[in-house]
Amino acid sequence: MAMAVLFKGETGKPLREIIKKLGNKSYSYIECRYKWTDQDGEHDDFWGCCSYNNETKMLSPLDGDFYSLDDLYNEWEEWADEEIYNGEICLTIWGYGRVEE
Repeated sequence: MAMAVLFKGETGKPLREIIKKLGNKSYSYIECRYKWTDQDGEHDDFWGCCSYNNETKMLSPLDGDFYSLDDLYNEWEEWADEEIYNGEICLTIWGYGRVEE
């Protein structure tokens, strides 16, 4: 049985440009997701999470992974979470990928 490997897409905007476009503010929570397609259809999966400090211009992983302001994303959405983040603005970003076997 062949192993499927998910590759990130090569199009989109760097995270630094998305943050700048949205007003260059800090985010306590950035949810990273990937949309991808395989023989079973389309998928939208949680990939990880980080935070961004606009004073230091640094991303900090919230899950132990590595994130870069140069990573490319195709969609983004700001939202407020009243329960967990006391109404702070959070960000979800989506990259696109493909599965190769």
